[in-house]
Amino acid sequence: MQYDKQTPTTELTGDMLTCEVLVAISKGQMHASLSEAATQRIAESRKHVDKIVNERRPAYGITTGVGSQKDHQIDMEAVALYNRRLVKGHATRVPGPSYDPSIVRGALVVLLNGFAKGGSGVTPELTKILKQKISASEMPTIDASGSVSASDLVPLAQTADWLLSSEDAESAGLPKAKETLSLINWNAFTLSEGAQHITELLRLLDVYTLALATTYEGFRSNLDAIAEPVNALHRRGGQSKVAADLRAHLKGSALWQSGASRFLQDPLSFRTASQIHGATFECFKSLESVWNSELNTVNDNPIIDRADGRAYSHGNMDTTRFTLALDTARQALAKVVDVSGERIHKQQWPVFSGLPIGLSEEDSATGGVQFLNLGHISSSLITSVKIWATPHLLNSVGQVADGVEDTASHAMHAVHDLKRQLDASWKIAALEMLVAVWAIHRRKLPLDELGKDVREVYQTLLPLLPIGHEGDAVFDLAEVIAAVKAIRV
Repeated sequence: MQYDKQTPTTELTGDMLTCEVLVAISKGQMHASLSEAATQRIAESRKHVDKIVNERRPAYGITTGVGSQKDHQIDMEAVALYNRRLVKGHATRVPGPSYDPSIVRGALVVLLNGFAKGGSGVTPELTKILKQKISASEMPTIDASGSVSASDLVPLAQTADWLLSSEDAESAGLPKAKETLSLINWNAFTLSEGAQHITELLRLLDVYTLALATTYEGFRSNLDAIAEPVNALHRRGGQSKVAADLRAHLKGSALWQSGASRFLQDPLSFRTASQIHGATFECFKSLESVWNSELNTVNDNPIIDRADGRAYSHGNMDTTRFTLALDTARQALAKVVDVSGERIHKQQWPVFSGLPIGLSEEDSATGGVQFLNLGHISSSLITSVKIWATPHLLNSVGQVADGVEDTASHAMHAVHDLKRQLDASWKIAALEMLVAVWAIHRRKLPLDELGKDVREVYQTLLPLLPIGHEGDAVFDLAEVIAAVKAIRV
């Protein structure tokens, strides 16, 4: 990873990691270091593990096997061999997609931040190597499947195998007692990938709100629905924010003038959009809050208590909280794209828009948005987003491992479906903006009568649209989608 002198550094303490900071470190925009207090906690915690080993005390994963083999003692003369075999045994390769290197780096950050709390009992040498690897230019290829989110055992074992096979790890005599278990018994990949998608979610919703403002202009909507008096009589923080954002996007619009709107009351997909986007904003912020707290929670089992030196077996690796928040957020996003689709079609529907069918030229058998099949494309994408919104929490397969592991929350599956939703949702947002810009052009609205932020959208997208030469060449949405992603909100 290439850094320059201006790259900021953040200290990992085990308590302050956020989605935003994690993503910045993962993408090389920030250094990570350990606080002095964290280094001391790690060393203190390790002394307790060494004592448990020396005294041959029964302790899960330290002096015993793990999972279904928890009742079997480890040969203390072969602790290192056991830990090496444990990591190799869990690192089964799974053909299919692999993680982006930034997500792998993020998982390493999650581990190091967790170790900083001093509850894992790993050696200071391991944390030093972890810190070095976070800054490495190359990340290993890690399979993006194999987790039921009762710890990301398979991808983390593959990562641990890479980590512990390094020359530095071997020269330090790693892994020592408990260290393999500490490296694999986290939800680090779920948290790393989820953090990236959550930061993207919040930006995506802002873009949808800007797309909505553009649609209001193209449809000549009634702005009473977002007026300040309407929003003074409720306590919906998200709705108030979205309505205020819409008013800012539409500052200077002729739609604020009396009699400018085409209807006394618009369809619900227009009129209730600030309510829907507002509720979704609250949902996304709640998901972010859950993630920020989970980034600073120890999943590692057992936990080493520095006060009494005991190893406590627990269930902190459970991801019910993750999946509940993710399931709700994915359904909220599906609702946003659902009403976006309704607006896309209303813009092309003469009885609602007052414009020619499909925004084509008057009395023309060719051309327009529908001629390019954009309505079908948006409907297909919206269907996919709805499918991926299906809740995952109750999809547990029950028995996972020999009766000992008999429930799982499938947060990783929920994260993967959120990624799929995001990809489709950007395309739908671009389609709504595209259709709205097309409608504005059809109405021949003066640029200076549009809302200030809508003007930028119009000027950015209009040159990319095949208006007037539809069907002369195959239209590619890629450039429009890229332009929408780049728009400043």
